[in-house]
Amino acid sequence: METVISVLCDNSIKAPGFMGEHGFSALIERNGEKLLFDAGSSLSIEHNLKKLDRNLDGLTKILVSHGHYDHTGGLKWALEQVGSVEVVAHPAMFSRHMACNPEDQSDPGLYIGCPYPREDLEKLGAVFRFMDRSIEVVPGVWFVVGIEREPDFVPSDPRLVLPEGGSFQPDPLDDDASLLIETDEDPVLVLGCAHGGVVNILDHVKKQMGVNKLKAILGGTHLMFVGSEDMPGIIQKFEEFSVELLGVSHCTGMKATLELAKHFGGRFELASAGSVFRF
Repeated sequence: METVISVLCDNSIKAPGFMGEHGFSALIERNGEKLLFDAGSSLSIEHNLKKLDRNLDGLTKILVSHGHYDHTGGLKWALEQVGSVEVVAHPAMFSRHMACNPEDQSDPGLYIGCPYPREDLEKLGAVFRFMDRSIEVVPGVWFVVGIEREPDFVPSDPRLVLPEGGSFQPDPLDDDASLLIETDEDPVLVLGCAHGGVVNILDHVKKQMGVNKLKAILGGTHLMFVGSEDMPGIIQKFEEFSVELLGVSHCTGMKATLELAKHFGGRFELASAGSVFRF
């Protein structure tokens, strides 16, 4: 059985003719199932689907990694194409996710959550299924959420906050979710942003799901705020899973991307918009 993962939205592009946009989205096709994992910011998924000669006809489900606008902005367009479809997400998807300058107490903050109210998306056909624990959403595809988090491995991003009682509190991004996809060989882990920490996610799939080897890790790793002194430990964690392909996207950050590319060599690839991975 072939699994095809096509990157529809990323900050960078695979080749001329594709559209780059801040955010992430991937189309997953396998065993007659067609899944959309995130929907980018807004514009790129329509353009890049056409460029790849693909479409959303017969879409089985939409899976949401978290409620930030750069992963949910394309939901309205996607629903307009397919009508009624199940949307799997964490209950905190519609939290009041905001960003602010932590050094400026007068900063009113900027809303960066889902640009559409739940009710509007439901009118377009979204049938929400909120999950706070990992679950197999279709045979061989797991929605990985609600993982245990070791605080030392959670990315530090003080800009991300939630409004509470007239002030801001750190946003725990409880809705952060990933996908674990079984293949004919080893599973593939697809990350949206890894706000829960890529090391924590890997520990979860090993300890709770019995996964000791990964064919590939694809998507946003949120390593942009990780210092060079921490990268060897993260690389070692990847190597514990004998990863054959590391394809990073979106929020990985240039410095981390360069370090990963240097270490993994021929096993490294940018999972840019327009990239197609076959397993």
